[in-house]
Amino acid sequence: MEEARRKDPMTHTEMRIRELGLLTEAEMKEWRTRIQAEVQAAARAVDALPLPPENSATLDIFSADRVVTAATEPGFLSDKPITMVEAINHGLREEMERNPRIVMWGEDIQDPKGGVFGVTRGLTEAFPGRVENSPLAEATIAGMAQGMSIGGFKPVVEIQFSDYSFPAYMQMRNEIPTLRWRSGGAWTCPMVVRAATGGYIRGGPFHSQSPETLYAHTPGWYIAYPSNAADAKGLIKTACRMDDPILFFEHKGLYRQVYTKTPEPGPDYLLPFGQAAIVRPGTDLTVVTWGRTVHMAQQALGQLAAQGGEPSAEIIDLRTIVPMDIETVVASVRRTGRVLVAHEAPLFAGMGPEAVAQIADAAFDSLDAPVRRVGALDSFVPFAPNLETAVLPSVDQIATAIRDLMRY
Repeated sequence: MEEARRKDPMTHTEMRIRELGLLTEAEMKEWRTRIQAEVQAAARAVDALPLPPENSATLDIFSADRVVTAATEPGFLSDKPITMVEAINHGLREEMERNPRIVMWGEDIQDPKGGVFGVTRGLTEAFPGRVENSPLAEATIAGMAQGMSIGGFKPVVEIQFSDYSFPAYMQMRNEIPTLRWRSGGAWTCPMVVRAATGGYIRGGPFHSQSPETLYAHTPGWYIAYPSNAADAKGLIKTACRMDDPILFFEHKGLYRQVYTKTPEPGPDYLLPFGQAAIVRPGTDLTVVTWGRTVHMAQQALGQLAAQGGEPSAEIIDLRTIVPMDIETVVASVRRTGRVLVAHEAPLFAGMGPEAVAQIADAAFDSLDAPVRRVGALDSFVPFAPNLETAVLPSVDQIATAIRDLMRY
């Protein structure tokens, strides 16, 4: 206890004040007495207030200003397709040019590396002093972002892998998302946390996780999860303008895939959160999905077509986990009567069951078959490639689930 007292920052501050002669002993005593009286008076004033109305419990979780409520025109810059890495990089560059208060830090994000996947390459040189490397300390990355955002900056920080966001979970669960709510809207911390996520890269248990459910279960975060280049650019630009904490998941297995390339939207393109995309219209079945499994669902339908049994399936890419565009999903289910929810995270207690529950609640009378789910096994992702394939969902599994639903 004596050792702890010697390290007490208040005691240390007192000592320095004495050494520097900033206050006399009498003045320090007066300060203590006055501050103690102020705190006690504030506590008495709060105790005397009436209890707040019950309907106020869920106020100020998010900003009332959604900033972007409708998609703008893409205004494609050219017909040349770009990768998701390029799309996010260009979106960040455009937003940094637009807003000088955007600052970035993360593990190895400075040039020449530009992050382990090269997403921020070129930004250090373009914006001197605004893109910095951080220690290997995710709690520091997130905690500093909250402080900087409270101070008027717009941090867009990177956690190198979503698997390693958990040292920051205390900040990302207790501190950051609760600030607006517990201050009644007086304090806010608009910030963006980017994190590479997902498997299929033989990354083993520590570089293959899909933890979106953990953060979706925490009120106060908006969560984006794009599946292609155009959506990634539109969503990252919107995230940079929103007045709330944003968690931006980037599937590392989609960064440079040919099938995620799109023509590049122009600098004015903004995509609202909570607006799903109908990737493919259909009348027989609805597939609800996000991230990599959007493309796996398309590949499954191609597989069924090659076998002569392709149904008219409507594929819905949620694009954002929070808010979830359940209205678009329910409207589709009412047309098709059958629904499959496919995602990469483990099946148990994931976002898939949440989508299923909302579908059952809002469209039960439209269902012609039980709602089916495809997801990862309730296991960690192994290093061995054959075991990784066994644990993570496959195109074959999605195709089988579609076939079974159509036969029901």
